[in-house]
Amino acid sequence: MESEIAKLDAVQSRLREVIRSIVQRHVAKGNALSWQLMFDIEEEALRLLDADPGLDAHYIRLMVPLPLVPQQKAGAPAGMQDLNAIRTTLWMIQEAYYHGR
Repeated sequence: MESEIAKLDAVQSRLREVIRSIVQRHVAKGNALSWQLMFDIEEEALRLLDADPGLDAHYIRLMVPLPLVPQQKAGAPAGMQDLNAIRTTLWMIQEAYYHGR
């Protein structure tokens, strides 16, 4: 039986891959990273994870955002300097956008 840590690791690893792919598409189009784009990427990535039969749905739900961080203005540039706490998916998007190109 697959360990709980391995299941969570599989979801996080797949999420990172999916985010990287989505970000690359937006970078190729020249889209600037805004808060709205980050939320859109997050939503698309989580939908793709939900459709992956090889992942445990319980661990996918752990990646679903909590309403801890208020949404910024949709067109405002996105940056971590604006936040004290941010959800995992948004960190992954920032990492892929600025460091993973």
